[in-house]
Amino acid sequence: MPLNASGLRSILFVPGDSPRKLAKAPSVPADALIVDWEDAVSEANKKKARRVTRDAIRGLAEADPAVLIRVNANRPDLVLEDCLAVLECSPDGVVIPGCESGEAVQELLRRLPGTAAVFPLLESPMGVLAAAEIAFSSERVAALMFGAEDYSAETRVMRSEGEPELAFARSSVVNAARAAGREVFDSPLMRFRDPSAVRRAAWRGRRLGFTGQAAIHPSQVPLINDVYSPSEAEIAAAEAVLERFRAHGGGVYAVEGSLEDKPAVEDALRVLARKP
Repeated sequence: MPLNASGLRSILFVPGDSPRKLAKAPSVPADALIVDWEDAVSEANKKKARRVTRDAIRGLAEADPAVLIRVNANRPDLVLEDCLAVLECSPDGVVIPGCESGEAVQELLRRLPGTAAVFPLLESPMGVLAAAEIAFSSERVAALMFGAEDYSAETRVMRSEGEPELAFARSSVVNAARAAGREVFDSPLMRFRDPSAVRRAAWRGRRLGFTGQAAIHPSQVPLINDVYSPSEAEIAAAEAVLERFRAHGGGVYAVEGSLEDKPAVEDALRVLARKP
């Protein structure tokens, strides 16, 4: 059954060449795991990552988190072997790093027949510019992901607290994803030892419209899950919206000096759909 990304909040990166970390990963309360064959794996260990993942995939598949694999999509010398290994592993999805066009998605899918979901990772100015093209490129695109580190390096952005300098890029990716009916996930925070910073980053992403956020360390996962889950107050407010909508028989109606209509109902339904 194709992966439904709408319920994902946290996505944890796990090095694909580490049997220990892969064995431990299912015990982390992440909604999805990205088994990384790209940046997290040294040049010498690329082949090992495929082998280790093949050995670990059964245990990962039997656990609760969805399993994605980040392949070396921009490496002609590695991508074919990666795709053959992905077909053996049968993950729930594949992450395409450095994705910059719809054609890049189509090219990878020609090597990956089946139903595995695709998560293009946009981490360059060209990727952000092509966000809509990428989001609409295939029905197998389940979500877009934003990569702040590479994007910042390439654009020479000087990031400050709260990263307002990246608001345009983040919002562009969110807008493209939503226009295509896809989900969208924010970049992980590198400062994993600062819980307050992790929480602030998660709230920033949620306010911008992201579905969830990637994580680079297990300690970040509970914080991300908490922020991207509706609070009791949000749930109560959403239930009240639906009750008022039913009482008024739909349409537009006044509530404490403000108007409430269909968009408020849609927001309420989305909140309740993510109720723990």
